[in-house]
Amino acid sequence: MMPSIEELRRDFCLFVATAPIVRADACLPDGLDVREAAVAIGAFDGFHIGHQELVRRMVADARRRGVAAVVVTFDPDPDCVVGPGPAPKLMDAADRLSALASSGVDAVLVIPFTRELAALDHVGFFEDVLASWVSVRAVHVGSDFRLGRGGAATVDVMRAWGAARGIDVYGYDLVDIDGAPVSASRIRSMLEAGDVRDAARALGRRYAVRGCIASGRGQGTQMGFPTANIEVPAGVLVPKDGVYAGLALIDGVVWPAAVNAGLPPTYAAEPGSAHLEANLIGFRGDVRGHAISLAFDRFLRPSRVFASTDELISTVLANIATIRDEFGERGVDIGDLR
Repeated sequence: MMPSIEELRRDFCLFVATAPIVRADACLPDGLDVREAAVAIGAFDGFHIGHQELVRRMVADARRRGVAAVVVTFDPDPDCVVGPGPAPKLMDAADRLSALASSGVDAVLVIPFTRELAALDHVGFFEDVLASWVSVRAVHVGSDFRLGRGGAATVDVMRAWGAARGIDVYGYDLVDIDGAPVSASRIRSMLEAGDVRDAARALGRRYAVRGCIASGRGQGTQMGFPTANIEVPAGVLVPKDGVYAGLALIDGVVWPAAVNAGLPPTYAAEPGSAHLEANLIGFRGDVRGHAISLAFDRFLRPSRVFASTDELISTVLANIATIRDEFGERGVDIGDLR
């Protein structure tokens, strides 16, 4: 049975933003119509259940104080500027900001992250950058949060700075699943191991990627299971190579999907082989050139080389039948809210 429309909209990050998204490089300070505020600060890649709890606590605190609730985030992600190499992203920037803007806050303030910003200490960040936009009354971060040049400012350092200025600083323990804290890096490790169901628990939704459908080998059509070859933007994490039960959103309709991640070993050397392809179960029509999103439900099997074309066909059709038994073969119109 297909998930509910509400669940599918959540899985595909079709959030309804209820708060303005203000970019500090594109607007004047008065474009952020708040005065005093409680703020939650972070990169928020994936906006997982730990991030959601942090923002919930910040909003509750803001309501008690009678001030605005503002999320402060960065674009690009700081690790793209100062890290040894950017980690694969769990969310594109548009989805991340939309998720934050739909989380019950009053505004999302996006600070451009540059080497000049990275060179500031925490005092410079709060007093020279953030103070231009909001009068901060409380700061909410994770207990492992670091700020300022070289990550020198811990929660304790920021708390001492705030105490001298009447600003409360809260550092929260990370949300725990199965005895370990939830973090973006842990979710990346889950996905790299093919543990998409564990990743969904940590994210609070199925993991999804977006891309565009390109022309492929055409062999799937000849064998009775046409596939959409999907080009995903560089830097977005695709789960471990293998075959997954999934869901595909195209033109506002979600279809059950058999998803192959990674080059198919049997055809790895052939032109047109894709690193991500999906058979949309029940779908009829030409989708080349369309935008598509894939949500990963569960890992079915590892990729392998088949001894014959007949063995390949029978295995893939059996995978499709398994997914059809679980989700059916009818599309669900959820509307594309992006």
